Amino acid sequence: MNHTISTFTSDATAAGLSTFPHPKPVLDTGALAEAIRVQLRTWVTAELGFTVPAPEMLTTKPADSIARLLGKITKHVQLYGADTGVYAEPWGLAHLFHAHADGLYAARGRGDAYLLGALYSLIAARAHIRDHYEGRIELDPFGSHRPAVDDSALVETARVQLTTWVPHTFGTIVQLPERWELHAAADLSDLLADVIGAGEAKYGDVDDDDSIRGMAHLANARAHGLKAGYSHGDAHLFAALNSLVLAAASLA
Repeated sequence: MNHTISTFTSDATAAGLSTFPHPKPVLDTGALAEAIRVQLRTWVTAELGFTVPAPEMLTTKPADSIARLLGKITKHVQLYGADTGVYAEPWGLAHLFHAHADGLYAARGRGDAYLLGALYSLIAARAHIRDHYEGRIELDPFGSHRPAVDDSALVETARVQLTTWVPHTFGTIVQLPERWELHAAADLSDLLADVIGAGEAKYGDVDDDDSIRGMAHLANARAHGLKAGYSHGDAHLFAALNSLVLAAASLA
């Protein structure tokens, strides 16, 4: 099993050097909407009892579809949250409602950055509602900057995603930076190298399906992080973020 995980890491390194036949990722409205749908599937059905639709439900007017979906989820929580046993942590609900607001902005033509903001808020909502995360996560990944889908917003979203599960899963072996301490894709790539190293140390001799699946997603995140670090484009940062969401679903 240790050999298998080391192979994952070798493949990730090869991908960063453009010698691995990795599909080129996409960063557009449809891709952002699908990332939100996938993230919701990792926790909303189990925690809130709400069924997340299939991908084909988002193919036409994806921003509108996401706004409607998030509206239905927030309404469901308001009506049935107590009955489903949801842990109604105030910050978790705040982030959930903030995601809906960003979805509405995106649907009204304000730009794809609001879909990224919605994804960021859903990552925070999952951490509070599902995992009882006790730290504070800022309400958006942009700070005082004008919302834009750029490397700083993507890196910050990935950093926050890591803070919601890596310390609890791997302990203090991985030192996570504070807000805005990661300045570029290369910084995130280096951090992902530390995370996957911690994963190998913990799961190297484990062969259950969740561990294998989680490590594969983590290696994929590292691969895309390397590509982003080597200036292959922000779409690889986005792909790394998506892989981290899936890794957390299996490992956290």
